[in-house]
Amino acid sequence: MSEKQTKTEDLHNYPFDADIFRKTFNRYVQRFNTIFFTLVFLICAPFIARVIAWYLGEARVDITGFLNLWYAGESLLLDIGFPHIVFGMFASGIISVGHFAFGIVSVGNFSFGVISIGLFSSCGILSIGAMCSVGIIAIGYSRAYGVIAIAIGKRNIHPNYPAGQAFGVIAIGRDAHGIYSLSYGENGEGIYQFSPERQAPEAVALFTRWFKKFKEAFVLPS
Repeated sequence: MSEKQTKTEDLHNYPFDADIFRKTFNRYVQRFNTIFFTLVFLICAPFIARVIAWYLGEARVDITGFLNLWYAGESLLLDIGFPHIVFGMFASGIISVGHFAFGIVSVGNFSFGVISIGLFSSCGILSIGAMCSVGIIAIGYSRAYGVIAIAIGKRNIHPNYPAGQAFGVIAIGRDAHGIYSLSYGENGEGIYQFSPERQAPEAVALFTRWFKKFKEAFVLPS
Protein backbone atom coordinates (compact mmCIF):
# COMPACT_ATOMS: atom_id res chain seq x y z
CA MET A 1 0.00 0.00 0.00
CA SER A 2 1.42 3.37 -0.97
CA GLU A 3 1.94 6.28 1.43
CA LYS A 4 -1.00 8.11 -0.11
CA GLN A 5 -3.27 5.11 0.33
CA THR A 6 -2.44 4.77 4.03
CA LYS A 7 -3.63 8.28 4.84
CA THR A 8 -6.42 8.19 7.41
CA GLU A 9 -8.66 10.55 5.43
CA ASP A 10 -8.64 8.10 2.48
CA LEU A 11 -9.73 5.00 4.41
CA HIS A 12 -13.45 5.40 3.69
CA ASN A 13 -12.71 4.81 -0.01
CA TYR A 14 -11.67 1.19 0.64
CA PRO A 15 -13.90 -1.88 1.11
CA PHE A 16 -15.25 -2.14 4.67
CA ASP A 17 -15.45 -5.37 6.69
CA ALA A 18 -18.15 -5.12 9.38
CA ASP A 19 -16.99 -8.32 11.14
CA ILE A 20 -13.46 -6.95 11.58
CA PHE A 21 -14.96 -3.69 12.83
CA ARG A 22 -17.04 -5.48 15.49
CA LYS A 23 -14.15 -7.66 16.61
CA THR A 24 -11.94 -4.58 16.92
CA PHE A 25 -14.66 -2.75 18.86
CA ASN A 26 -14.95 -5.67 21.31
CA ARG A 27 -11.18 -5.79 21.83
CA TYR A 28 -11.16 -2.10 22.72
CA VAL A 29 -14.10 -2.65 25.08
CA GLN A 30 -12.30 -5.50 26.86
CA ARG A 31 -9.20 -3.35 27.28
CA PHE A 32 -11.27 -0.40 28.47
CA ASN A 33 -13.20 -2.55 30.95
CA THR A 34 -10.00 -3.91 32.47
CA ILE A 35 -8.61 -0.42 33.05
CA PHE A 36 -11.98 1.02 34.09
CA PHE A 37 -12.89 -1.59 36.69
CA THR A 38 -9.35 -1.66 38.07
CA LEU A 39 -9.43 2.11 38.63
CA VAL A 40 -12.92 1.99 40.15
CA PHE A 41 -11.86 -0.82 42.49
CA LEU A 42 -8.77 1.09 43.62
CA ILE A 43 -10.86 4.21 44.26
CA CYS A 44 -13.61 2.35 46.08
CA ALA A 45 -11.45 -0.17 47.99
CA PRO A 46 -10.89 2.03 51.10
CA PHE A 47 -14.60 2.77 51.34
CA ILE A 48 -15.56 -0.87 50.86
CA ALA A 49 -13.09 -1.81 53.60
CA ARG A 50 -14.66 0.79 55.91
CA VAL A 51 -18.16 -0.58 55.30
CA ILE A 52 -16.97 -4.13 55.96
CA ALA A 53 -15.30 -2.94 59.16
CA TRP A 54 -18.53 -1.28 60.26
CA TYR A 55 -20.48 -4.49 59.61
CA LEU A 56 -17.97 -6.60 61.53
CA GLY A 57 -18.09 -4.11 64.38
CA GLU A 58 -21.88 -4.43 64.50
CA ALA A 59 -21.42 -8.21 64.58
CA ARG A 60 -19.10 -7.76 67.62
CA VAL A 61 -16.02 -9.03 65.77
CA ASP A 62 -12.76 -7.61 67.12
CA ILE A 63 -11.40 -5.24 64.47
CA THR A 64 -9.17 -3.16 66.75
CA GLY A 65 -6.10 -3.74 64.59
CA PHE A 66 -7.88 -2.61 61.45
CA LEU A 67 -9.31 0.49 63.13
CA ASN A 68 -5.90 1.48 64.49
CA LEU A 69 -4.46 1.21 60.99
CA TRP A 70 -7.41 3.13 59.52
CA TYR A 71 -7.16 6.01 61.98
CA ALA A 72 -3.37 6.16 61.57
CA GLY A 73 -3.82 6.49 57.82
CA GLU A 74 -6.53 9.11 58.28
CA SER A 75 -4.30 11.11 60.61
CA LEU A 76 -1.47 10.96 58.09
CA LEU A 77 -3.73 12.27 55.32
CA LEU A 78 -4.95 15.10 57.54
CA ASP A 79 -1.38 16.00 58.52
CA ILE A 80 -0.44 16.50 54.88
CA GLY A 81 -3.52 18.64 54.26
CA PHE A 82 -5.94 16.06 52.87
CA PRO A 83 -9.54 17.03 53.66
CA HIS A 84 -11.99 15.07 55.75
CA ILE A 85 -13.95 12.29 54.13
CA VAL A 86 -17.66 12.50 54.93
CA PHE A 87 -19.70 9.29 55.30
CA GLY A 88 -23.48 9.12 55.63
CA MET A 89 -26.82 8.34 54.06
CA PHE A 90 -26.75 11.91 52.75
CA ALA A 91 -23.07 12.84 52.56
CA SER A 92 -21.85 16.30 51.64
CA GLY A 93 -18.24 17.44 51.69
CA ILE A 94 -15.09 17.83 49.69
CA ILE A 95 -14.89 14.04 49.54
CA SER A 96 -18.23 12.40 50.26
CA VAL A 97 -19.33 8.77 50.42
CA GLY A 98 -22.95 7.81 50.94
CA HIS A 99 -26.24 6.64 49.48
CA PHE A 100 -26.67 10.20 48.17
CA ALA A 101 -23.24 11.84 47.86
CA PHE A 102 -22.51 15.48 47.08
CA GLY A 103 -18.97 16.87 46.87
CA ILE A 104 -15.90 17.68 44.84
CA VAL A 105 -15.29 13.92 44.76
CA SER A 106 -18.43 11.91 45.44
CA VAL A 107 -18.94 8.16 45.63
CA GLY A 108 -22.34 6.61 46.23
CA ASN A 109 -25.41 4.96 44.83
CA PHE A 110 -26.41 8.41 43.56
CA SER A 111 -23.51 10.85 43.32
CA PHE A 112 -23.18 14.49 42.33
CA GLY A 113 -19.86 16.33 42.11
CA VAL A 114 -16.95 17.47 40.02
CA ILE A 115 -15.76 13.85 39.96
CA SER A 116 -18.69 11.55 40.64
CA ILE A 117 -18.90 7.76 40.78
CA GLY A 118 -22.37 6.30 41.17
CA LEU A 119 -23.53 2.71 41.42
CA PHE A 120 -26.88 3.68 39.92
CA SER A 121 -26.43 7.19 38.54
CA SER A 122 -23.96 10.03 38.64
CA CYS A 123 -23.71 13.64 37.53
CA GLY A 124 -20.55 15.76 37.32
CA ILE A 125 -17.74 17.14 35.22
CA LEU A 126 -16.26 13.63 35.09
CA SER A 127 -19.14 11.27 35.70
CA ILE A 128 -19.04 7.48 36.00
CA GLY A 129 -22.28 5.57 36.57
CA ALA A 130 -23.69 2.12 36.03
CA MET A 131 -27.32 2.81 35.13
CA CYS A 132 -26.98 6.42 33.98
CA SER A 133 -24.16 8.94 33.78
CA VAL A 134 -24.44 12.66 32.96
CA GLY A 135 -21.47 15.02 32.65
CA ILE A 136 -18.98 16.83 30.46
CA ILE A 137 -17.18 13.50 30.20
CA ALA A 138 -19.74 10.79 30.96
CA ILE A 139 -18.89 7.11 31.21
CA GLY A 140 -21.77 4.72 31.78
CA TYR A 141 -22.72 1.10 31.40
CA SER A 142 -26.36 1.48 30.38
CA ARG A 143 -26.62 5.14 29.34
CA ALA A 144 -24.26 8.10 29.15
CA TYR A 145 -25.08 11.73 28.33
CA GLY A 146 -22.27 14.26 27.86
CA VAL A 147 -20.10 16.29 25.58
CA ILE A 148 -18.02 13.12 25.38
CA ALA A 149 -20.25 10.15 26.19
CA ILE A 150 -19.03 6.56 26.44
CA ALA A 151 -21.38 3.64 27.11
CA ILE A 152 -19.99 0.19 26.50
CA GLY A 153 -22.47 -2.11 28.29
CA LYS A 154 -23.24 -5.45 26.67
CA ARG A 155 -26.00 -6.88 28.89
CA ASN A 156 -29.14 -5.03 29.91
CA ILE A 157 -29.36 -4.35 33.63
CA HIS A 158 -33.08 -3.55 33.29
CA PRO A 159 -35.49 -4.02 30.34
CA ASN A 160 -36.23 -0.28 30.31
CA TYR A 161 -32.53 0.63 30.28
CA PRO A 162 -30.84 -0.94 27.24
CA ALA A 163 -27.10 -1.23 27.77
CA GLY A 164 -24.57 0.76 25.83
CA GLN A 165 -26.54 3.84 24.76
CA ALA A 166 -24.39 6.97 24.46
CA PHE A 167 -25.68 10.47 23.67
CA GLY A 168 -23.23 13.34 23.14
CA VAL A 169 -21.31 15.58 20.82
CA ILE A 170 -18.83 12.71 20.60
CA ALA A 171 -20.58 9.45 21.43
CA ILE A 172 -19.07 5.98 21.69
CA GLY A 173 -21.20 2.97 22.54
CA ARG A 174 -23.13 -0.09 21.50
CA ASP A 175 -25.71 2.33 20.15
CA ALA A 176 -24.16 5.80 19.94
CA HIS A 177 -26.05 8.98 19.09
CA GLY A 178 -24.15 12.20 18.53
CA ILE A 179 -22.57 14.60 16.10
CA TYR A 180 -19.61 12.23 15.88
CA SER A 181 -20.65 8.67 16.76
CA LEU A 182 -18.77 5.40 16.97
CA SER A 183 -21.40 2.70 17.21
CA TYR A 184 -21.11 -1.07 17.44
CA GLY A 185 -24.70 -1.70 16.43
CA GLU A 186 -26.82 -0.55 13.53
CA ASN A 187 -29.22 1.53 15.63
CA GLY A 188 -26.75 4.33 16.31
CA GLU A 189 -27.17 7.76 14.76
CA GLY A 190 -24.84 10.62 13.99
CA ILE A 191 -24.21 13.47 11.62
CA TYR A 192 -20.82 11.86 11.20
CA GLN A 193 -21.19 8.17 11.98
CA PHE A 194 -18.72 5.30 12.01
CA SER A 195 -20.54 1.98 12.35
CA PRO A 196 -21.32 -1.19 10.39
CA GLU A 197 -24.24 0.75 8.87
CA ARG A 198 -22.36 3.87 7.77
CA GLN A 199 -18.78 5.08 7.48
CA ALA A 200 -18.79 8.87 7.19
CA PRO A 201 -15.35 10.16 6.13
CA GLU A 202 -15.21 12.72 8.97
CA ALA A 203 -16.03 10.10 11.61
CA VAL A 204 -13.62 7.56 10.14
CA ALA A 205 -10.83 10.16 10.17
CA LEU A 206 -11.54 11.12 13.82
CA PHE A 207 -11.98 7.69 15.37
CA THR A 208 -9.20 5.91 13.48
CA ARG A 209 -6.89 8.69 14.66
CA TRP A 210 -7.85 7.86 18.27
CA PHE A 211 -8.26 4.09 17.82
CA LYS A 212 -5.83 3.05 15.14
CA LYS A 213 -6.84 -0.63 15.10
CA PHE A 214 -10.07 0.31 13.34
CA LYS A 215 -7.99 0.94 10.22
CA GLU A 216 -7.86 -2.85 9.85
CA ALA A 217 -11.58 -2.88 9.04
CA PHE A 218 -10.79 -1.25 5.70
CA VAL A 219 -9.19 -3.69 3.27
CA LEU A 220 -7.90 -3.37 -0.25
CA PRO A 221 -9.16 -5.81 -2.86
CA SER A 222 -6.59 -8.47 -3.67
